[in-house]
Amino acid sequence: MKIGFRFASILVFLLVHCVVPSNTDSNSQNEKKEKSLRLQYAEELETKVLKVGPSQEISIGLFALQSLSSSSSRYFSVSSLSPLKLNDPLEPGAIVLRKVQVDRSLEFEEGTTRFRQATFASIVEFLVVGPSGEQQRILGHSEQITSNTIPFSSDDTESKEKIASSIQSAIEEGLRKIVSLNDFPSIFKSQNMFQR
Repeated sequence: MKIGFRFASILVFLLVHCVVPSNTDSNSQNEKKEKSLRLQYAEELETKVLKVGPSQEISIGLFALQSLSSSSSRYFSVSSLSPLKLNDPLEPGAIVLRKVQVDRSLEFEEGTTRFRQATFASIVEFLVVGPSGEQQRILGHSEQITSNTIPFSSDDTESKEKIASSIQSAIEEGLRKIVSLNDFPSIFKSQNMFQR
């Protein structure tokens, strides 16, 4: 009798502890679905390059897309990342990465041709469409990143990484600005309403 009672109470204990987490798991999954966003990017970013020499190019558009893909999950759950063609209509709640640009400059010692340093800085542009169709441009800037090696010279091993890092920094600043918009919560709602 005692063994039967112990066995029954262990069974009840196990059932309670197995059922409760599954409920909370489904709740958190529902919350995640509600808070997941579709991100888009201008299709031409896939081929956007920065010329760094007579025959050398850096795919800054692909760097921007990689950064968007990796960084956005820190700010919200992303349900999809897809290209936006030139003539596609913008839906309410759309968040679109439209442009990426990298500025680089070389500095030489005054009055000489002796190289001093190079700087890289990136800027990205997002377009955010509010629930009633109003559009906002959001810019993300990176700080200047300095290099003491002539960019893309034979002994340069870091310029590409510095450009990628500056683009990531600009993307993250843009995403932070989007999340801090006053009407950001309504963007979730308008995306979900439009999907239905």
